[in-house]
Amino acid sequence: MKRLIITSIVLLAGISAEAMAVDCVNNQLKNSLVTTAVSGKTVCATNGGDKWQEFHQGGGALIDYKKGPNDLVDKTKTVGSWNTSGSDTNTTVDYTYGAQTYSYKVFLNSGQYTFCGINGAPTLDVTLLAGQVSCGF
Repeated sequence: MKRLIITSIVLLAGISAEAMAVDCVNNQLKNSLVTTAVSGKTVCATNGGDKWQEFHQGGGALIDYKKGPNDLVDKTKTVGSWNTSGSDTNTTVDYTYGAQTYSYKVFLNSGQYTFCGINGAPTLDVTLLAGQVSCGF
């Protein structure tokens, strides 16, 4: 009986993990929809223990919110740039930090945005907030 219960728990955990898996196949945003989704918004992202919040200013400036524009030590500052490129299923949002560029295809499933990394960039579930604001983490 214990073996049956343990097997059931393992199977349910596997099903739950698959149900929660990131969807990088369905509902990709294409063309101008990617720009509309991120422009003028703060993207709140986590990857493992890393967390960041970057405002996507119209015109392409990428601004790290840090602790806000009025903080005396860790002020908001421009850290790079963003743009969109490609078309249809090759539409990406591209981030440039100095000499390093990361590209993502953007998907929207059940109200959750997923940035699916290409060329080695990690895949991220993100939250988009209107304006230049704190993500609260």
